[in-house]
Amino acid sequence: MAKQKPNEEQIDELREAFDYNDRDGDGMIQLDEFADMLDELEAGMSDAETKVGFQDIDTNDDGLIDFSEFVAWWTEE
Repeated sequence: MAKQKPNEEQIDELREAFDYNDRDGDGMIQLDEFADMLDELEAGMSDAETKVGFQDIDTNDDGLIDFSEFVAWWTEE
């Protein structure tokens, strides 16, 4: 089954969550910002698990999570 694209309202909500977690406002989420986000969500992930999760989301392997990668991760089934 194909994944449905998020609607405009969902995109707005994701943008708000992304911007909140992009603490330095550079338009990217770094590993430390991602780790902080997981801590706030009480994900209970180890540092190693956090790094693996970050690398999985960073599909272009540039060491950062951009908004399109964030949306793809958040909406994957």
